[in-house]
Amino acid sequence: MKAKFIDIKNATFVGLITLATFVSCKKVVETDPYSSFTSDNFFKSVPEAYAATLGVYETLKSPSTYAWYVPLVYDADTDVEFLSAGTTANDFREVSHYYYLAGNSLFYSTWSTLYNGIDRANMVIERIPQMSLYTSGTTDQKADLNRMIGEAKFLRGFFYSELVRLWGDVPFKIKSSAPGDDLSLPLTDRFVIYDQVIKDMQEAITVLPATIASNERINKFAAKAVLARIALFAGGYSLRPDGTMQRPSDYARYYQLAQTQVNEVIASGLYKLNDSYSQVFKNQSAQVFEPKESLFEMSFYTPTVTNTSSSSWGTFNAQPTNTGVYGSTLNRTFVPSSFYSSFADGDLRRDFSIARYILDANGNKLSLLSGRDDERWGPGKWSREYQNNSALEKTYTNINYVAMRYADVLLMKAEIDNELNNGPTAEAYEAINTVRRRAYGTNTAGSRINITLGAGGSGYSLNSTSLSNTIITITGGGGTDAYAVPTVAGDKVTGITMLNQGGGYTSAPTIAITDVKGKGTGATATATLLPKKNNADVDLPAGLSKDAFLLRIQNERSWELCFEGMRRADLIRWNLLGDKIKATQDAVKAIRAQYAYEAATNFKKGKHELYPFPSNELDVNKKITRQNPGF
Repeated sequence: MKAKFIDIKNATFVGLITLATFVSCKKVVETDPYSSFTSDNFFKSVPEAYAATLGVYETLKSPSTYAWYVPLVYDADTDVEFLSAGTTANDFREVSHYYYLAGNSLFYSTWSTLYNGIDRANMVIERIPQMSLYTSGTTDQKADLNRMIGEAKFLRGFFYSELVRLWGDVPFKIKSSAPGDDLSLPLTDRFVIYDQVIKDMQEAITVLPATIASNERINKFAAKAVLARIALFAGGYSLRPDGTMQRPSDYARYYQLAQTQVNEVIASGLYKLNDSYSQVFKNQSAQVFEPKESLFEMSFYTPTVTNTSSSSWGTFNAQPTNTGVYGSTLNRTFVPSSFYSSFADGDLRRDFSIARYILDANGNKLSLLSGRDDERWGPGKWSREYQNNSALEKTYTNINYVAMRYADVLLMKAEIDNELNNGPTAEAYEAINTVRRRAYGTNTAGSRINITLGAGGSGYSLNSTSLSNTIITITGGGGTDAYAVPTVAGDKVTGITMLNQGGGYTSAPTIAITDVKGKGTGATATATLLPKKNNADVDLPAGLSKDAFLLRIQNERSWELCFEGMRRADLIRWNLLGDKIKATQDAVKAIRAQYAYEAATNFKKGKHELYPFPSNELDVNKKITRQNPGF
């Protein structure tokens, strides 16, 4: 389904004019109104209330939040990705490489944007019940208005949960800002905030629609899935003011809450995995809405005339791409080769998710397999190959951030049941094995392929460092995603390297070796089907202990959800972030001492699990009387 959620994409700007009393925490003076509309004269009709609600959603699409910083900068460096080297002051590299200070501008930008969103949500929650239509409108009008209150409560809870995840104890207010308010607030204990987040989301769930989503507006079951994740954060480890990592003594109650939510999402029958792992991200890249797999995604569409500056998905976190057939990428996200090696043979996610190639100006793949090329491997999930490549998206894109997939729900289910039952249940096994079977293609027809070189031919051109002059084309066979690159020595093809064995091939495809300069002739190659794996090959072994099963879940989440913005948060709640960073740096430095991964050099346990309170906030809010540990 294309042209999804037109109502959010084309109307988010309306929300910007609705909240005249909206004030940044940076200042304790009234800001100028966005327009002549104010909260006093605006909430008069359902469309006006809807515009204000969209203004709350608009917080999600900021580069300071989910279009860039939160999932793409704050999620690095970990065991699955790292950002490019560099020491530019006040830069995203400071954050990812753990040498930042409280004055880094990214922190205050995210902090203030999230609080802006909270204030907008507070306004909607307060003002809609004061509308005459809320009590005297038609049944449909009342239902619409209650849904909007639910959306605002969900988003307020979500924004607060993210502030807690990133900063721990934070200032807390659930009343909208008004002229004359003192916006200097002390820190509130994170578990007090979690109580309100849970309350907000549970109240939202009662009024949100229970039908499958038709656009990016939150529904009942997406809210349940997000609440489950938040409950796992609350029940996991976090850095406390004394510099220790602790989980709450009553953590089991959060797991029980999460269990209820995921069970109800699964029992709804509305969601299922796409049979093809790769197609999930091809759809996301092409902006095709997929509500059965993607429960909660954030709209980044920006209808500008000549370009966009909206989403960094598919450009900041994509493989190197040279300008030509596709727009170039601003790739700054790279994959440690140790993570590539962690996948098992036959896992279709590995060579799709990790691009060991660049795209040249002709749109062909040029391998990164020599010298230090492995330090340039990048995420392949949102490749320019799969994007719309419109004139509007040559630099940035309109690709949404998918914040919750059904695979995540299944993996949470497995983890929760294992924890609460002191070991895996049959349902926990089924949940994780469902994800693994999709990953290995056991439940669909066809298998992977291999390609064998026949004759070497003559007249073939060498590939340069930036252009593929001899290419391999794979057609037919019913499958997808297989690709290979040739080795040319002299003027002959002397070898073939499979960069992706693909999947779903029911017959051997046709292989052609072509010289783009039109000179090479005579080279041949043959494809053969590889043995197909079955469920017994990929299902986890029976009888695993609680700890052994948890380790399998931790690994599975890395393979399934890599580069999707949650790995660092997962490692923190398991109290594994520092250990994983150290192990990753040791592994890649064993490959070569100059390997560009440097996170462990700077990372300090008991410090870098939380970000420092932004200097701009501390300068004006003297009721925050401490800094986070280590700063």
